[in-house]
Amino acid sequence: MNESKQYSSIRLSDWIVEHNKEDELKELFLNVDVALKYIHEHGYCIETFYPSMIEVLNGSPKQIQFKKLMELPKDLIQKKKFVQEDIFNSSFIQIGIYSNSLSSLKPEFLKSNFDSFSQFIPTDMIPYYRGVVQRGASIYLCDYLAEKKKRDVEQLGDEMSSSEKGGNSLVKSNGHNIYIEPVTNNRINDQIYKQINDYKDSAFIRIMVVPTIVLLSVLFLTLIVFVLSCFH
Repeated sequence: MNESKQYSSIRLSDWIVEHNKEDELKELFLNVDVALKYIHEHGYCIETFYPSMIEVLNGSPKQIQFKKLMELPKDLIQKKKFVQEDIFNSSFIQIGIYSNSLSSLKPEFLKSNFDSFSQFIPTDMIPYYRGVVQRGASIYLCDYLAEKKKRDVEQLGDEMSSSEKGGNSLVKSNGHNIYIEPVTNNRINDQIYKQINDYKDSAFIRIMVVPTIVLLSVLFLTLIVFVLSCFH
């Protein structure tokens, strides 16, 4: 699927040449993941998953465009499999970029030798990548980071409360569980992937309009038959 709207763009493989600091890569990969989740939630997946087919638009790492999309299967088992493959492929590319080995890296080699690559990955991200690569976890990076932040805040609350005699944790004293909302770029992705929404809107219109036309046609023909029968 190609997008009709024109943007200033650069391939992800070119972007990382000049934006390869750890914090820059973490921001980029987070937004790649956010775009991936958005695409999945709108019934699509990635047809071609490679850095040369992913673009950064308008010089902003928040604006990520996957160039080749296809519809997710209707079958739930197949759908889950395609989503899992996309999440793995995304992590595979990210680890390959962190370790500067993407051009020669193979999935099976990464799975068998993950520990050798973990030294190149930001420490706080190692559990996430290990889960995806070696255990086949189907969790988005943005969801993982939101959950991690929630646990960090809860732990901080417990540590603060334990230092006070007879105190309760911040979470318990408030009577609420802490909720950290995952990062989303829905407004941006609505524009970048506008064609997805336009397609679904047109499909919905077809589903509603066609049966209505058929029904009206049947009623019209029935009326004609009734009128003609009155003259016999």
